[in-house]
Amino acid sequence: MTALRYLMTAVLLTALTACSSIPLTTMVKLMNLNPLTTNPKKLLVAVTGDEDIEITSGDVVLDFSFRTDDPNVSFNHHFPVVTYPNYTVPSELQDEIDSGERITIMHLSDTDAATMLADQQTIKRYREKHENGGAGSINVRLVSACKKSRETPENSELNVYLKTENDTEFFLFLEDIDLESLDEAAGCDAGR
Repeated sequence: MTALRYLMTAVLLTALTACSSIPLTTMVKLMNLNPLTTNPKKLLVAVTGDEDIEITSGDVVLDFSFRTDDPNVSFNHHFPVVTYPNYTVPSELQDEIDSGERITIMHLSDTDAATMLADQQTIKRYREKHENGGAGSINVRLVSACKKSRETPENSELNVYLKTENDTEFFLFLEDIDLESLDEAAGCDAGR
């Protein structure tokens, strides 16, 4: 349990340094999230923002890393999350957006989900055999987003939600991420 608390603290510090606001309720949910038992195939990300902001595959990245004394059991993955256009957005998430805003749902590709699942099993086997079980982290980052036109959207802030199981609701993970900083970092020109 101590390793899990260390892991969650690292995730929270990483997210806090990303210049975005993490709600207290999210911190509580993250403390209860076990990255070794979360099914990567059920992990969903939702990004909400102005309808003039374009979110595409690769704009969100899931970082999953684990370090041990054994290089064969150490990894540092950066999985680009892909859009999931056929997902039916639940009403509780639709209630979070205003007129003129939209929701983009995303998930791991089948290949990346399989890689993450295999790595979770590797970590579990390693921890069964070693007292010092290594250190790991999991994080979700919004790394880019672009405006569809040169005009500044009415609301240029984005929110990121997570859903970790089929039977749970989306919860707010990052809020009020500034589009202008993402737009510049991505090298966006009006309309990708």
